[in-house]
Amino acid sequence: MANKENKVLIITGGQVDDSFLSDRVIQEQYSMIIAADRGLTAADRLNLPLDFIVGDFDSVSESVLKKYRELSTPIETFPREKDKTDTQIAIELALMKKATSLDILGATGTRLDHALANVHLLLLPMQFEVQAFIIDPNNKICLKKESFTLQKSKQFGDYVSLLPFSEKVSDLSLKGFKYPLNRIVLTTGNSLGISNEIIEEEASVEFTEGILLVIESKD
Repeated sequence: MANKENKVLIITGGQVDDSFLSDRVIQEQYSMIIAADRGLTAADRLNLPLDFIVGDFDSVSESVLKKYRELSTPIETFPREKDKTDTQIAIELALMKKATSLDILGATGTRLDHALANVHLLLLPMQFEVQAFIIDPNNKICLKKESFTLQKSKQFGDYVSLLPFSEKVSDLSLKGFKYPLNRIVLTTGNSLGISNEIIEEEASVEFTEGILLVIESKD
């Protein structure tokens, strides 16, 4: 018997667009929602039902925490000085709860250090063969270690950027894109893969080695 889908949403402490978050929750029908630190404030604004709350809560009001304690929502508090970010703790919890796919909202914003760290954290679910996405109103970000396809009718935005997350990505070929490629080696320190466009109903990204950072953007 096939494993039941366990699609998990993490709301973390970067910028969160309330309308986008609300629409996403309705559309995706997540089986589990985890709030990480200030992501709890965003969840509270929309009165979202939460399954778990984690963080050091240095940026969450005591009244909000009190509300969720009274709802008996599981809350795990960590010290402010720790070796992991609240987002990493939430991702590890989702993996422990056997997530089969993972969306992370609130992972981008004004803190570029946190945004970059969150992109690197996508390696954690990849190690467990769990597809994870960082999503905001303008971008959808993931890592890929195997060839894949994209459907134009289902694309998140008009532009697709492909960057080497590993030192190199070998034998990279693009078909169905405005700017095709044929078995090139894409290396770090090169912007060749920025701002491509899908021009056929299905576009393929094929490679034999490495990890690609894939960003679908709307503007």
